[in-house]
Amino acid sequence: MTEYQRFQQALDSIGALANPAEAHGVLIGMWIGGGPAEESRWLAELVEEDQPPQAPPTALSELYQRLVEQVTTADNLGLDLVLPDEETSLKTQVEGLIDFAQGVLYGYAIENGPARRALGDDAREVFDDLGDIAQLDPESVKTEDDAFDIHQIEEYLSSALLVMYLQLHPPIPETAGSQRLQ
Repeated sequence: MTEYQRFQQALDSIGALANPAEAHGVLIGMWIGGGPAEESRWLAELVEEDQPPQAPPTALSELYQRLVEQVTTADNLGLDLVLPDEETSLKTQVEGLIDFAQGVLYGYAIENGPARRALGDDAREVFDDLGDIAQLDPESVKTEDDAFDIHQIEEYLSSALLVMYLQLHPPIPETAGSQRLQ
């Protein structure tokens, strides 16, 4: 079972309306838009409003903790994005990328992230790129060149989203010798 399938199984077990790419995007968007978001708040966004809260499956708690580690560790160069792997069809990979971008934008919006015009140039560019990705046509991808482009977009988003988070929520060292940042 792939990591993506494991996360899908965990999401299904809580009745989530999102796939793993979208769910991870929502989590990242919430952190970018409003700073550290509680795991329970993230999970509540993934299910119907009238659904009672459940204990999070281990896989989802691990995903949450992984993001916390990635955004709070000083030497991290990017985020590990949860997207369909290269073994899936190009169309499925693009659909995952679209769902991820839509999730980031949704998470950012529900946390009332700063208005686009208030963002710095780099953050505004990432924001605009997410909007463009969210509007891609999965039917338009057909060649190996497209697969390479998808991989480049994933790498770009991995670092760009971390940079955007750090621009909006600059780290503050805990102590002089600490390797962890808040």
